[in-house]
Amino acid sequence: MIFKKISSPLLILLLLATLSSVAAARQTPLERVQEASDKLIKVLSDPAMQEPGMHKQAVARLRQTAEEYVDFRLVTMYAVGRQWLDMSQQMQEDLTEAFLQLLERSYLKRIPAYGGQNVDYKKELVSGKKAKVFTEIIDKDRKIVVEFRLRDTGEQWMVYDVVAEGVSLVSNYRTQFSHILDKGTPEDLLHRIRERITKLDQGTDDGTTDTL
Repeated sequence: MIFKKISSPLLILLLLATLSSVAAARQTPLERVQEASDKLIKVLSDPAMQEPGMHKQAVARLRQTAEEYVDFRLVTMYAVGRQWLDMSQQMQEDLTEAFLQLLERSYLKRIPAYGGQNVDYKKELVSGKKAKVFTEIIDKDRKIVVEFRLRDTGEQWMVYDVVAEGVSLVSNYRTQFSHILDKGTPEDLLHRIRERITKLDQGTDDGTTDTL
């Protein structure tokens, strides 16, 4: 998939952990993205986290950060689309957790590839309860344009999508999810996601594509 091909190590981590902490003053969308980025870079810059034996601990720290800044339930809802409203609460919870685990397996395995990439924060656009933060990931002599989409939850701005060079993470998966749901059931979708997770864990899938 295009999204996987253009992803740099820092972009991948920003996707998951940019995609609700308590602050003294309410943060702007850009401040939320920048704070998440700073936390990620701190973890990624820790030499101990680069050691193979520390991979699980690094993933755990990054997931903890991710859940402060990314509304994974909202990410999953948008990826599933209209049929989300017809699903039971238990199915919604199961899909959200499975999708989060899939994103972990698909992207966090690249943690050791982090090489000091920087983030240039350009601007934010706010429209009601939604906002966009425009950034550039500076990776050596290459610039990757990245747009973070956030929603106001009433307490904080939370990320629900990342668009890298015009390619939306949510839209990428929505196409696949819709194809499965059009021909099958929510249980079929959950099974396909879990099946992919198992293959990634067993090493029978190298994770080079986003295809279920």
